[in-house]
Amino acid sequence: MGLSESKRRANNKWDAANMTVLGCKVRRDRAEQFKAACKKNGTSPNAIFLAAMEKFMEEYGEAGEDTEP
Repeated sequence: MGLSESKRRANNKWDAANMTVLGCKVRRDRAEQFKAACKKNGTSPNAIFLAAMEKFMEEYGEAGEDTEP
């Protein structure tokens, strides 16, 4: 059973207020290789991107923060 119409609207409203989409252009063949590698390893492209973002933020700090080299 899918989401009710009211739940879907509530989810969309929350997403609009709290989420954003980050993207980049990559060659189609490379993207397909990446998706296949993710699937083979039991993960998703989104999970890989989020992990990479978190690692980067830990290493370089968030925007506006003073970071020491």
